[in-house]
Order: sequence, then C-alpha cells, then structure tokens
Amino acid sequence: MGSILYPWLDEAWQRLNAYLVAQRLPQALLIHGADGIGKTHLAETFAQRLLCKNPEAFACGDCAGCRLFLAGTHPDFLRIEPVERGKPIAVDAIRHLIANLALKPQYGGYRIVVFCAAHQLNINAANALLKTLEEPGENTVMLLLTDSPSALPATIFSRCQRLSIPLPDNAIATRWLEAQRTGKATDVLLAVARCAPLKALALADSDAVEQRRTAFSECVDVVFRRQEPVSLAERWSTLAHEDLVGWMVSWTIDLIRLRSLPDCPHLDNSDLREGLQALAGRLHLKSLFGFFDLLLRAKRALNGQANRQLLLEELLIHWAQLGRSPQTEWDYHEC
Repeated sequence: MGSILYPWLDEAWQRLNAYLVAQRLPQALLIHGADGIGKTHLAETFAQRLLCKNPEAFACGDCAGCRLFLAGTHPDFLRIEPVERGKPIAVDAIRHLIANLALKPQYGGYRIVVFCAAHQLNINAANALLKTLEEPGENTVMLLLTDSPSALPATIFSRCQRLSIPLPDNAIATRWLEAQRTGKATDVLLAVARCAPLKALALADSDAVEQRRTAFSECVDVVFRRQEPVSLAERWSTLAHEDLVGWMVSWTIDLIRLRSLPDCPHLDNSDLREGLQALAGRLHLKSLFGFFDLLLRAKRALNGQANRQLLLEELLIHWAQLGRSPQTEWDYHEC
C-alpha cells in the first residue's frame, strides 16, 4: 500500500504498530473519533497489514493475502455493520459471527473482525457479544469503530482497550482538502463537516453547503419570530437529522464563544459570523449552555429509537425560546 493516505492518522497508525512490535495486540480495541475522520480506513489498513504475508511498514499489496483482502474475499476478514444507516446491529449478526469464530482461521494467521458503527449494537446483540470480546480465540482481533463511544453499553466499553482519533489541526485538514481540488472554499466545507476532512470531501459534490446555510437562516428566523418552529421541523423532516443536530451543536458552540467574547477571532462557522453575531447579542449565556446540553442528549437519542420528528420539534421550540428568559429549564423527553 505504500503509505497511509491521511496524514492526521499517523499517530494512531504508530500506536497500532507499537502493539505489534511489543507483541501485545489487543483482542478487542475500540477506535473512536468523529464521523468522517477515517476510522474505517485506519482499521482496514491495519487489517490488511495483519493479513499480509510479506508486511513491512504496511502491507505489501501483492501477496495472496493482500489480493484476497483488496478483492473483498479474504475469509479471515469479517465486517459487522448495520444493514442501513441508523438501524441497529441485531443479535442474529452476532450469532452468525460467533459461529464463524468457532472455526479456525482458514489461512492460519490472524482473523480480524471490524465492527462499523459499534454503538448501533442493540442490547441483545451487545449481550451476545460479551463472552466473545473476553475470549475471541487465538489470533483473533476485534476492532470496534464508533463516533459515539458514550452510546456503547458499559459492558462493551469496559472490555475494550481504546484508541482515540482526535480531529486534525485545522491547518493540516485545510492543506489536505485543498490538495483534493474540490473547487469549493475549504473553510466552509470543513464547517459543514464539523472539521472532519473525509466528510468534508464527500460533501464537496453535494448540496450540503447550501442546505446548511439555508438551515441557519431559518433558525435565525425562528429566534426573530419570523418562522414557526413546528412548521420548520416539518420542512426539515426530509434532511439528515444527524447533520441538522450536528450543525446546531456547532452553531451553539460559536454562539457561546461570541456571547463570552464578542470579537472572538476563531469560529467554527466563520462564513456565518454576521448572523451568529446578530443572534449572540440577544441570547443569554445560561440558556445557550442549557440548549447545548439538550443538543447532546438529542444526539444520543438519534442513536436509539427516538421519534425523530418530535425530536426536531422540541429542539426548535426550545431554540425559539433562547432569547426570552435566562432561567429557562431544559427538560428533553426522549420519545
């Protein structure tokens, strides 16, 4: 493979290789970081390195193990993931995995299991996995990937070693994104993607930039009572709820910055500075912190069985009330 593609993953890659050098490879490793930061790429690059017959710094790319891996047919590489975004990983998938792990690796080396969106394990699936996490079998490595580690059951979390992948420095992310020649302003793309470079690149060919700008304008209208929150929630119902809540988290962080320091030089949403400053001037800091807590609870609810339409309505109703009372009590009820 030559070299790892994304420069901000170098430190995580060095740590994975340190496990190998020390011959202390974790049987269950939780890799967590923001959506769009490259967790899957890192896990698959490492999996290929483990399955390669002639590895050096990376997999050779030419041996039988590498060819099978690159073709997606290596029998000792297993992937567990939701059947569709937002859906849980059901217990049947774990039972099938356990049956596979009862057999010896077909090529006599490592066997790697990658769990994409591990936080989507439902309670039955998580319980079924516990013993396997503790005793996965000889030369079996389980890599659990998540952007919501707090949503994992404590029983799963406590059985894993952990590798955190932080968001890259803004300068590194900007240089990398500019090298991809998207034709769009990198600062705006990174703002839409909440600083995750791979997500920013994926959004370059979408209408997400305009969707975010429109959504922000509509949120401003709600605060200034030019728009009804319930009717806006209905219009938003066709958009990705995770993105909408993520954008609101980012806007709220910037509003807290501006409310604390009106001339704050750094904003995550610098292209929206004028509108954010107009809002910050009429919002109470205490209410902003309360709304931020509400947003974090809403993000967790999106990983479950929440009624998404009601969730949006509650968020926007509370958003509409932000500037009216510094004593607002925030009480989000999961639906």
